Amino acid sequence: MHEAALAENILNIALNTAAENGAKKISAVGLKLGDMAGVEVEALNFSFDIMKKNTPAENAALKINRVPIRAQCNKCGKIFTIERYNFFCPECDGILILQSGRELLVEFVDCE
Repeated sequence: MHEAALAENILNIALNTAAENGAKKISAVGLKLGDMAGVEVEALNFSFDIMKKNTPAENAALKINRVPIRAQCNKCGKIFTIERYNFFCPECDGILILQSGRELLVEFVDCE
């Protein structure tokens, strides 16, 4: 389960951010998570909840901002939200070039 490794890395980023800012407590960690990132959100939350125990992030909420899969047609230039992993333009049958949806990054760490 790679979500456990992701949760550990997210927690380490939050703990390092808190330490760099002299904070004693972390109340929230915000993630930007693309729908195509291959992350099972339930497993990530479960892993994060286990790993944060007995740390300054013990009561921290993991706030996830989901990013849809969006792509632009290389032929007509229109931008579409991708559904069912169909990467062909519904307008002109051109190939869609991915614009968003693979993100996985820590956006913010709320700490005191």
